[in-house]
Amino acid sequence: MGRLLTAIQSEETRAIDTPEWRRTHAILRRAEVLYWAAKKSTLGIALGEQSPRAYLGMEWLARHPRVLPAIQDLESQMQDFARQA
Repeated sequence: MGRLLTAIQSEETRAIDTPEWRRTHAILRRAEVLYWAAKKSTLGIALGEQSPRAYLGMEWLARHPRVLPAIQDLESQMQDFARQA
């Protein structure tokens, strides 16, 4: 989760003084919700039936491909956890 926050923060920094900043900042806030949910072991509840990609917004992610490796790491970790349960 930390890698995802860092990746989105980097995108937010790139977006400063552009119209994209507000949307990127909102996505960062959503990622922080996921981060804290993961810390409390309530990530599944926070996501509901959505994937992390859907929760953060497919359109935004399509415009920010540098975040994709961090999303893939999160999804992999979630799959590993599901297999262990």
